[in-house]
Amino acid sequence: MSARVNSALIRQINLARVFHALREHPESSQRDLGKLTGLDKATVSTVVAQLQDLRLVERSEQSKARRVGRPETALSIPRSAGVLVGVRLEPATIRVVTTTLAGEVLGHCQLPGSLDMKAALVTLREAVDREIAEIGETWSSVRALGAGIPGLMDRDGNLVLAPNLGWRDVPIRAMLEEIFHCPVEVDNDTKAAAIAERLFGLCRKTDDYVYLTGDSGVGGALVLGGRVYRGSGGFAGEIGHTKVSPEGRPCGCGRRGCLETYVSEAAILRTLAERGIDAADIRAVADLAAAGREEVRALLEEAGHLLGFALSNIVNILNPGLIVLGGNLAVVGAHIVPSLERAISEHALGPAAAGVSVRISPLGEDAVPMGGIALALDGFLAPPRISIARG
Repeated sequence: MSARVNSALIRQINLARVFHALREHPESSQRDLGKLTGLDKATVSTVVAQLQDLRLVERSEQSKARRVGRPETALSIPRSAGVLVGVRLEPATIRVVTTTLAGEVLGHCQLPGSLDMKAALVTLREAVDREIAEIGETWSSVRALGAGIPGLMDRDGNLVLAPNLGWRDVPIRAMLEEIFHCPVEVDNDTKAAAIAERLFGLCRKTDDYVYLTGDSGVGGALVLGGRVYRGSGGFAGEIGHTKVSPEGRPCGCGRRGCLETYVSEAAILRTLAERGIDAADIRAVADLAAAGREEVRALLEEAGHLLGFALSNIVNILNPGLIVLGGNLAVVGAHIVPSLERAISEHALGPAAAGVSVRISPLGEDAVPMGGIALALDGFLAPPRISIARG
């Protein structure tokens, strides 16, 4: 039994490796795929044949010669292989992205969110339906849907606690499967975005990194050895609830002094309002800072320092090579990175601090829905779904 399970797992891993190699290197030959994956010729041939049978890979009609001698046929993931849907579910907004199986973005849709769960899910269905129609597809082409949700998720797809949504103990994956009637993958929004960085962003060749975002709260994800570290219950990475002031501001989690009460978009906007400065959103804050408003710059510098102070402990403990700022933290990244880096340098051990760099994610506001795409793709490539893929 163990041998059969291990054999099936190896086949799954090989299939995913070949598929992702082709996704990142379209128009590759089987020889190219062997070099990219390190798999032998026979294994690559078997996997490619399986993907062709499932109509997930096609050979180009025109062969292309790579060298003198026999030309090699180029392989690609066709548009007809299907589409993926990625979702970001936030208190203020619901954002949907659709892509091909190769990860090419086809379209976006955004509607206002809601703290009322029933209303939010109705809006989500409306947003996805609208997006599917706008890209000229039907639900029969949807292979899977992935959703990033701001809260604590267990390993079974249940939302344990979402302080900023006010939701608790929700079987969210089962609910979404009932609404959409397709395979659904769910995860914490920041973990999803961190996976998107691994597949589509800055971290394709980085195995150890920390991902941070600052939308309704401050989310964190730890990627160690190329995999998201989840902890025993699946809740690891909640950097936003690191204490930076034990008797500080009250947090939605029920405690005080959490990092997100100072660094999240909501916290920054609230502090500015208290100081008599109106800003509609984090982009307006970035514009004010760029225009030279010293009070705004000072606040962002303070936020960067607190973020760096919190991260210095993670740098000491985990020794990551990269820290990636995504979501709304990326919008004001240019204004917080200098003080963030200074704080890490001041509070982390010298060798660990010197070995980490801070980068701003290129995925922008699509980081979380692209994380949904990454979740959907990983789920789709796993058995038994891949074995029953629609032809």
